[in-house]
Amino acid sequence: MYQIKKKLQNGKLVLGTMISEVRNPNITYMLAQCGFEIVVIDNEHGSYSFETISDIIAAARGAGISVIVRIPEVTRVHILKPLDAGAAGILVPMINTAEEAQEVVNHAKYPPTGNRGAALRRPHSLYAKVNAGEYLEQTNNNTFIAVQAETTTSIENINEITSVEGVDCIFVGPFDLSVSLGIPGQINHPDEVQAIEKVIDACKKHNKVAGTLMFDKDLLKKWIEKGIRFALYSSDMSMLADAAAEAVIEMKKINN
Repeated sequence: MYQIKKKLQNGKLVLGTMISEVRNPNITYMLAQCGFEIVVIDNEHGSYSFETISDIIAAARGAGISVIVRIPEVTRVHILKPLDAGAAGILVPMINTAEEAQEVVNHAKYPPTGNRGAALRRPHSLYAKVNAGEYLEQTNNNTFIAVQAETTTSIENINEITSVEGVDCIFVGPFDLSVSLGIPGQINHPDEVQAIEKVIDACKKHNKVAGTLMFDKDLLKKWIEKGIRFALYSSDMSMLADAAAEAVIEMKKINN
């Protein structure tokens, strides 16, 4: 589960997708068979319970695919629960300042780095009896923290945000960023491109990973070429709906 962070630190590409509708834990096996390395459970716009998230993470471990949970807001419980359930890390939306990023780190990391509460014989440790000191240090090193830059404020503060120790990845939310820029949905607009490039440059400067989500393969490939390493392609509902719509169009052509 934690090899993803090491791969990203070595400058390698990690490719994943997002789920926000499918609740059957077996979705992780399907995505792993497709070749995805990570699945992000979207609990910002999705409506998963803690129990469902835990079930999906458990299945993902068997499938050999890492799980990142996008939480709805920065609170102790929303950060603690997914990590205790065994998530490899968290993705946090709408981080606009270094202070907000530091709050995420404080909740996600054990002392002395942060103040995460310790319950060691849990799913994250596979219920093993561990050496507390060694395990806390190892987990602090392995837990992946990605914060989302998706407003003009976050772009203005990007150098301060990327300098926060403990943050591994700055993840651009392209649609919300376009809304904040006053160009809703125009993710290829020069202003949007310039903002994303600013994030990538800041990540390179501060030795962080740059990430994003795109629903267009060619557009995602372009950003990978520019330095995106934590790359999410599409989502459960989009891939299902788009493939179904394409098939229906093709079949109806036969009868016209």
